[in-house]
Amino acid sequence: MNVNKDIGRKKPEGIKSPLPDLDLSFPKSKEQVWAELSHALDTGMASEGKSPVTRMWWAMAASIALLLGMATFARFYSKELSAGYGQHISAILPDGSEITLNAGTEVKYHPLWWRFDRKVNLVGEAFFDVAKGKRFDVVSPNGTTTVLGTRFNVYARGDQYEVTCYSGEVRVVSRLSGHVLDITPGEQASLNNDGSLRLSKMKDPKVPVSWMNNMFMFTATPLSVVFEEIERQYAVEIVFKGENQYLYTGNFSRNQPVEQVLKMVCRPYGLDFVTTEKGFLIEIK
Repeated sequence: MNVNKDIGRKKPEGIKSPLPDLDLSFPKSKEQVWAELSHALDTGMASEGKSPVTRMWWAMAASIALLLGMATFARFYSKELSAGYGQHISAILPDGSEITLNAGTEVKYHPLWWRFDRKVNLVGEAFFDVAKGKRFDVVSPNGTTTVLGTRFNVYARGDQYEVTCYSGEVRVVSRLSGHVLDITPGEQASLNNDGSLRLSKMKDPKVPVSWMNNMFMFTATPLSVVFEEIERQYAVEIVFKGENQYLYTGNFSRNQPVEQVLKMVCRPYGLDFVTTEKGFLIEIK
């Protein structure tokens, strides 16, 4: 599994920061900066004939403005991670929680504001191994997942939304209907067409997350959805000229050549594929 190259980049000495891309180094120490600011304020006040008390209030106002500016920056600064097509990446969040992104997945969070708002915005699919601590939220277009020290998988692509719990307890809230569902290990919450959530049981709760082991399993899944997954895992473009009502049940390994996977998926439906400049064209023989 590839690890995001940004993770682990050397941080500036003396500063503890989870932000690999934020350059926090300065040519002057904070003592030098404060001394120069104080001198500038003193000089300015003296030239205008201001009293020491007035100069003190001006200094306090400048300090407050600086603190407000730093707080605003911390609140809105965001860190983004993305796994492109053909990639799986892992990263460590500010509290030590680990997140693994499936291909074609993006997440965003606010690292400097993390202690006040432990929230990750997700589009795609990711597995979370959450460190023990306070509330942790994963927000996606169709729902919000709330947990406390647990392991779970979130699938959020298009209109599809599914949360699987592997340990601890997970609360799933549909953003379409407000329906709330609490799930425990071995249970899944999936989104219905009307926005409600349905509860289902995993066949074998001890089976690890398949995609993290490069296995992709489908049960009565539209063929177009299967081809979309192949596109993501192999970073190819697939043009499908066939019937969308085809349903596929089977599995494939990411370790197999893409041609072998396509042959296995297409054969039961009498489909054939040809190589194109960017990938493959699939049509009826």
